[in-house]
Amino acid sequence: MKRVLFGVSVALILAGAQVTFGQSHGNPFVDHSDRGETVHVLPAPALVHNPHETQPIDAPPSDFASVFPASYGAGNLANHGGPQIPSAKFFQVYFGSSAANAGGTSLGYATLQAEINGFINNFGGSIGGPTSYASNDPAADYTIIHQYGTSGTPIAFAIGNGGAFVDTTPPKGSRFSDSQVRSYLAGLFDSGKITSPDPDTIYGIYFPSGVKISLQGGTSCSSFCGYHGNFTYLGKDIKYAVFPYTNCRACSLSGKAVLDILTMVTSHEIREAVTDPDLDSWYDGQGYEADDKCAWHNLYPMTRGGFWVQPEYSNGGTVSGTTYPGPGCIVPNNK
Repeated sequence: MKRVLFGVSVALILAGAQVTFGQSHGNPFVDHSDRGETVHVLPAPALVHNPHETQPIDAPPSDFASVFPASYGAGNLANHGGPQIPSAKFFQVYFGSSAANAGGTSLGYATLQAEINGFINNFGGSIGGPTSYASNDPAADYTIIHQYGTSGTPIAFAIGNGGAFVDTTPPKGSRFSDSQVRSYLAGLFDSGKITSPDPDTIYGIYFPSGVKISLQGGTSCSSFCGYHGNFTYLGKDIKYAVFPYTNCRACSLSGKAVLDILTMVTSHEIREAVTDPDLDSWYDGQGYEADDKCAWHNLYPMTRGGFWVQPEYSNGGTVSGTTYPGPGCIVPNNK
């Protein structure tokens, strides 16, 4: 048990995953916090660039679902027995008003908060579309992960918008460790600024420009562009994702605005947090999660809203009566 002091309160936080140190078997998508807890990162593009890679950065437009080879890992995903989040919600936390009000959009939204809110409201195939995955659904950006549920706890066809909290107090300092990030979120629960901590909610924490997060493998905006993990707060398994402001060279791509990168990173971390929330569920034989296998290649703008996201890996085949394309990285009809 770890006791984390935040103000005058004590938040009880236990590691949500096995404590180890250093990178895991050379997998660049796995890192560890300052206390040794495992987290899954999205490395900066240059750190996972393979000079022999033939996959394009952007997917070509198509009027049907396209399947592309995985860029990383080996083989299909397997369920290693851990849980999924059956009816997930995404709650936005903006650490400082400057984070919520940050610009850098290509879609006409005035602020980061406005764009992320719009993205969440459009990210899920069952909102105004089919109630299950369909290969001819141009909005099947989220429903593809339904195949990774179980008969007892199927994954919902859309992710809910859990709301947002804008912390008007800016961060003190320009560098945070992962344990400080967890303590910060626990402190928001302690103070009642975020009520009813929910194990089915992914708490996405957006940081202002200039703030870096440190892990054992390096810092944000140099070695990684985001990550997700979990910890136990007063008996509840809390899932969280960390989003540094990606106005940095390491997390930039030609032709993409800062917020284009942030919606892409958000899509990566949301789908992985749903399918592998405790880092012990769906991943391949080399430890790569679903979005890891398709990272930084065949990116595409969603049909609904034009938000940039990355493909999701699909095992393919028929699951619970629904047939999924694959195996490979799936880009819905995006023409």
